[in-house]
Amino acid sequence: MNFSQKFFFVLCRISAGVVLSLGFFGCDFLKGEQPVLLSPAAGEQMYYSTPSLRWKPVPGAVDYLVQIAGDAGFSGKVLSDRSPLARYVAPQALEPGVYYWRVAAVEEARVGSFSEASRFEVLPFQKVFAVPADASLEVMQKIVADAAAQTPARVVFAPGAVYRIHPEREAFPLKQVSDLELDGNGATLIFTNPVAGFLSLDQCRRITVRNFVVDFDPVPFSVGTVRSVDLQNNSFTLEADPGMSEFDAPYMLEHWLFGVTLDSSTPGRMKTGSFLLVSADSKLVRTENLVTIPLKRSEMLQTFAPGDKYVQFARKGGNELFRGEHSHELAFLNNTTYAAPAGHYVLLYCDDAKVLGCRELIRPGRWFGGNADGVHVRSSEIGPWIEGCTIEGIGDDAVAIYSKGIGILEKPSETSLRLDKGFFTLHPGSEFLVFDPKSGKPVAEALKVKSLVEVPKSDRFPAHWLVEFFPGFSQAVSTDSKDVWKSCQVFDRTAQHQQFMVRRNVIRQVRRYGAIIRAINGVVEENEFTQTSDSAITLQNEPYFWKNGLQSAGILIQNNTIRDCNFTQKSKDRGSIHVYLRRLNSPNPKESTGNDAPSAWRGHQDITIRNNMIRQWQQRGISIQSAKDVRVTGNRIEEALPNTLGTKAQYGIYLENVADAKVENNTVAASPLVTEAMKMVDCENVGVKDNNFSANQDAE
Repeated sequence: MNFSQKFFFVLCRISAGVVLSLGFFGCDFLKGEQPVLLSPAAGEQMYYSTPSLRWKPVPGAVDYLVQIAGDAGFSGKVLSDRSPLARYVAPQALEPGVYYWRVAAVEEARVGSFSEASRFEVLPFQKVFAVPADASLEVMQKIVADAAAQTPARVVFAPGAVYRIHPEREAFPLKQVSDLELDGNGATLIFTNPVAGFLSLDQCRRITVRNFVVDFDPVPFSVGTVRSVDLQNNSFTLEADPGMSEFDAPYMLEHWLFGVTLDSSTPGRMKTGSFLLVSADSKLVRTENLVTIPLKRSEMLQTFAPGDKYVQFARKGGNELFRGEHSHELAFLNNTTYAAPAGHYVLLYCDDAKVLGCRELIRPGRWFGGNADGVHVRSSEIGPWIEGCTIEGIGDDAVAIYSKGIGILEKPSETSLRLDKGFFTLHPGSEFLVFDPKSGKPVAEALKVKSLVEVPKSDRFPAHWLVEFFPGFSQAVSTDSKDVWKSCQVFDRTAQHQQFMVRRNVIRQVRRYGAIIRAINGVVEENEFTQTSDSAITLQNEPYFWKNGLQSAGILIQNNTIRDCNFTQKSKDRGSIHVYLRRLNSPNPKESTGNDAPSAWRGHQDITIRNNMIRQWQQRGISIQSAKDVRVTGNRIEEALPNTLGTKAQYGIYLENVADAKVENNTVAASPLVTEAMKMVDCENVGVKDNNFSANQDAE
């Protein structure tokens, strides 16, 4: 199929509510040069069907118009789309053929002239390996291994086939492979080992995985209906739903982790007011078709009631479905998954990854979908592009983008540090800062790596890296805690997911966050978030234990629709859109969980939140803390709900410890449930104008 047959013309909005006509194309409203195209290089040939189109940013541009065509004159079918980044990924794979692309910068609703068109070519695979419909796992593995040894190559599964397989860990582990495509062709893989994964990729490049359906039998969790609650004995009794494994099945007990109380009317949705996790004891008691499960914490039982749904995860030791590590240009396209032992797409130190058109769904009758994160990305330099996906009914964040703190063993001098090997990402030229989690502030910023030396284990230190850097700093750093997360840490500011994109996804009924972002220069736009148990979108660090962070900068959150989020015990005093920087706040040195407080450091910088629709909210519509250079414009916050979490006050827009901000043209619908349309605490230089804080929420 050629380009003109495959693609259709799409004329998209360039900025909020503005539609451009073809008559604007070629008008030179922007002063300065046309966009300079960077990659793919002119004339480049590739087998990889989802390249990132990248160009130099144009000063003053707020958006870009991108066109891809099958002819140099752009006279045939054209894919025409927009991107607020100087990067673009087509929402579908490019079929083999010749392509031309060009970019025009946009300033508000005015479009500058197009760049010169550049040509690249997607090559067809000459080596194609077919997987028969009756293939065993061993046969599949041999075919994939043969293809991986003869790349560039493509593996095609039998159309519509159903394969039942039982891998011990990952079905297909690949290492140091480039230019390989695995095409499921609509085939279904049913895993009969509930902790097995599909694919692991280590040090791979330009790998595409597309068109698979993945399911498990048995699934790595069980869902049941609560029949009774025993407050005196701190236990509850439930019955497994039809088609679910029994809660005392051997694999459930072996991989038992925690559970979640679910809404009885909406599959996947957590119960309002319930706890983020239920510490259920695996020492359960069976009575005919019922099981009684004791709880480790008595207060959790207060949120249980007969008729509730409950899901127990068999997640301990489970493998990710798709795992990439130290890889580049991985693409996952149009896959459908109905269960996962752990995360679905877990990408660690993987640059320029794409997850496009994938669906993580609840199979009808199951009430839940998967055990952990939907798309989980750690420490990439070029961030992920996540578009057109549906993520529902999963046991952790739908999208998580972050980096890890690197432990400091010693500061030998003002220009050197000994750093733990765990989560190490630095290289010569990397920029980093030193963060003190107890104060919630940086000890030193804008440090640059000069050299690295790998140091073997000694009597004083484990194997580690000695890092020389400049310009140097004189302040002391804490390294005395046995728990690394309680001491100062290094955060790599180069591996911060530059130019990430989360757009046009449907995220609903997930446990925890819709999208939790710790990154630089990226966008969250045009998504639908419904009934996430915590904030739909949040920029925040996690200073305890996980060392996930750190602060975000250059973030655009726009044109998202958010409904009925933020309603469990862990989400008190939070916003549907939430910006927050945290520090440790525990007087107990043995504390190992999330006892934290707001940081005084205004570390979040250059944050724009505009033209979002927030409905059926409680506590706070938009909440921003510990930030500067902030713009909150054109948002609509409507249909306040009763506050079910007991935090009393409810604010449409809440700012605390914010400086240099603009709050303009927002609407907060009037309601007796709203304490104040806008609340500011300890803020500086905040401009507030042209807002409608008394609108009728029924108004269009």
